[in-house]
Amino acid sequence: MARFKLSLLVIMTLLVSVSLVHGQTSRVAVVDFEKAIVESVEGKKSSDKFNGTLQAKQAEGEKRQKELEDAQRKLQTQERTLSDTAKANLQKDIERRTTELQRYNEDAQKELQSLRDELLRPIAERASAILNAMAVEQGFTLIVDVSNPQNNVVWFNPKNDITAELTKRIDAELARTSEAKPAGSAAPATPRPAAPRTTAPAPPARKP
Repeated sequence: MARFKLSLLVIMTLLVSVSLVHGQTSRVAVVDFEKAIVESVEGKKSSDKFNGTLQAKQAEGEKRQKELEDAQRKLQTQERTLSDTAKANLQKDIERRTTELQRYNEDAQKELQSLRDELLRPIAERASAILNAMAVEQGFTLIVDVSNPQNNVVWFNPKNDITAELTKRIDAELARTSEAKPAGSAAPATPRPAAPRTTAPAPPARKP
């Protein structure tokens, strides 16, 4: 199963500043924001749902790719025995399948991106608020998101990593929200369908 990744750069860039008291030592922490979300209870549920959709899209793409390759192989192996009309029809079928496969891949990519955002954005927004509260509570002057490749973090002390604590607080917050919701009311908006920092690709179309 492909790892469920998310694109969180547009959701947040974690540079949390806190006013300094005179003489106070600056405190810096690091967090893998992506990992904290994906490893939370709701994040794992969203991951499973996303991966199920991803696998279904990949299976359908592979099926279409095989049908295209079979048609191409038929044209190559039977070119001398087919009539001109049959060859022309087969060539048209190959062109149609190629176009449909390319469109399918493009549509699948858009659908997966939309699903990832729908699933994870509510969790990410809640996690962002929790992290900001942690920064104030613990007096951090800077929190660096090491899941963001643009940060170019070379090294950090594991003692300054607050990822596990953030995950625990996400679970606790979402659990409280769920317990506080009146019976019979609509399900919470947190786990709606939405990634891995990188875009999970639909099966690529191959050129004939």
